Amino acid sequence: MPESLVVLGGGAAGMSAASRARRLRPDLRITVIESTKMVSHAPCGIPYFVEGLFDDENLFMTYTPSYFERERKIEVLTNTVAKEVDLDSRVVRTDNGKALEYDWLVVSLGALPKTLPNVKGNRVYYVHHPAHAVEIRERLWSMNKIAVIGGGILGVEMAEALSAVGKKVVLIHRGPYILNKMLDQDLGDVVTKLVQGKVELHLNESTEEIGENYVKTDKGKYQVDGVVLALGVTPNVAMFKEKLQLGTTGAIKTNSRMETSVKGVYAAGDVAETTHVVSRREVWMPFAPVANKMGFVAGSNIGGKVTEFPGTVGNMITKFQDMFIGKVGLNEIEAKEVGFRPISATIKSKTRARYYPGAKDIYVKLVADEDSKRILGGQIVGGEEVLGRLDSVSVALMKQLTVEEMFFAEMGYLPAISQVWDPLTVAARQLLKA
Repeated sequence: MPESLVVLGGGAAGMSAASRARRLRPDLRITVIESTKMVSHAPCGIPYFVEGLFDDENLFMTYTPSYFERERKIEVLTNTVAKEVDLDSRVVRTDNGKALEYDWLVVSLGALPKTLPNVKGNRVYYVHHPAHAVEIRERLWSMNKIAVIGGGILGVEMAEALSAVGKKVVLIHRGPYILNKMLDQDLGDVVTKLVQGKVELHLNESTEEIGENYVKTDKGKYQVDGVVLALGVTPNVAMFKEKLQLGTTGAIKTNSRMETSVKGVYAAGDVAETTHVVSRREVWMPFAPVANKMGFVAGSNIGGKVTEFPGTVGNMITKFQDMFIGKVGLNEIEAKEVGFRPISATIKSKTRARYYPGAKDIYVKLVADEDSKRILGGQIVGGEEVLGRLDSVSVALMKQLTVEEMFFAEMGYLPAISQVWDPLTVAARQLLKA
């Protein structure tokens, strides 16, 4: 009988692991257990679905369950929950009575949305899984005034989506500025000013109670028709708390091959901990590109090809209306927390040559270590050409470039999309003076 792989969770990491293992091991029996009707799904698309930018919920899936079964010979059990995992006997039992024996197990159960203790009523919504996107959109579209709790990435995206379809949005955030866990205050203030002009924004307020048609904070009470909770997520590890070693972040601890503390068991995606390339500290980065590569690494090793995940630099980007907002590596606060002596330079520039029409503002902040002059991170906010520059900083972090090396890195120039002195180059030049 051929060896078997069971994958718990059919999201980005799970399907990447299953697909990679299949490519390397045509003989392997592979079964994926997914609690919803969707696999290889894209939760990041939910705000854009709520905004009405597309209507077909099947577009949330890169590939359908039938595609995996037909083309890749991977058995996919949708609407099925893994109720028990016996790591000693290597058996997974499901809610519909199946008992699946395995030689290899990949835990890719993702994350769960954070909640608050005093939540009442049935008009509170968590934007988390695309399988529920149709119902959430229908309900939110029927309302006029909606509170969004949380000024992180998801909160900003939902505030944008709801305001775009004509809803009055009350955005409540306990931080001093929008995206305060992502950006330093100088760029955070730029984003906050933009958001403040489009929605009713309440900063430095902690939510104490949510009722059927109100939100009560430590500073006031707001009448609303419904509430979106966007407080972030937490790793879905309840099933394995007593079975696998957890890391300092609360996610499952893995080595660079995505192996857990139990032989033959791998963890990948939002459920797994990894290492930050810059700080060398354990981190938890619940983002799709990281999850996909973790799954690829787990599947590679199961398939017999030794592969290591190098860690993450935390490349993240979002948008609010016409402004793109990105961060990679460490901000100044994070750099100090892990023992660096950060120096930084923040510049404001234009995205096109002075004579080319349509130029937009762009802000670039680079953070470096005063002692080694190594680049530690970057933050970019602008109307266009943000992602490419953010990715350039990402590569610089992976390769541990210094400020001088960043300055001399050759950036392309076209008047329609850049200036001859690229904003990244200008920011590095400012750091050279420090």
